[in-house]
Amino acid sequence: MTGHFEPAGNQQEKRIFGWKRLIDITLPLHDGMAKPSPAFEGFRLHWDLRIEKGQGRNRSRFSMESHLGTHVDAPVHFIRDGKYIDQVPVENLFGNAGVVQVPFPGAVTADFLEKVKPGPEILLFKFGNERLDRQWPYFAPDGVKSLVGRGIKTVGTDNFNVDSIQTEWEAHHLILGNGILIVEGLNLEGIADGTYDFICLPLLIRGGEGAPARAILLER
Repeated sequence: MTGHFEPAGNQQEKRIFGWKRLIDITLPLHDGMAKPSPAFEGFRLHWDLRIEKGQGRNRSRFSMESHLGTHVDAPVHFIRDGKYIDQVPVENLFGNAGVVQVPFPGAVTADFLEKVKPGPEILLFKFGNERLDRQWPYFAPDGVKSLVGRGIKTVGTDNFNVDSIQTEWEAHHLILGNGILIVEGLNLEGIADGTYDFICLPLLIRGGEGAPARAILLER
């Protein structure tokens, strides 16, 4: 479920910062969470120490794939000699973002994008839970080329993947190959189409081709 949090501080502070609501659009990590592929082991939380066992404190560790849940794809994920996650400009994951509903079963095509108001440097696409399995189209090649032409710096989706089986891995190559970052696994359920401020912080993994992230929308 999407989390809605009031910003800390008093009303005067809210006016200074200029926003009225913070919306957490991150998928929570937990055992048994949905996986993008049966080949994924998924998230596993392991307890090393438990107070209830008389061990004095709780301490845990976890394991997961880097492309599970809400995460950022670095260019090197598909591009030879591309940047690693610790090399990408983090400012590309901050900025004015447009949330756009893609009606089922349509795809993001050049014609579709002509109806999307220009302006936001980040676009987040809502496909819905009906097509998480890659069987339905997501991004058409001409749509990705249109995004590149707009100067978009980040593309986000509530799907596990920007590529359906129709495009195989072409969307990844086109997007990442043009220096655009990808955020997959966003929780956009209940988020209205419109313009927001967007903040996404991937874990700083040296040499990583992707990383789990916390993603936030700020409503003005």
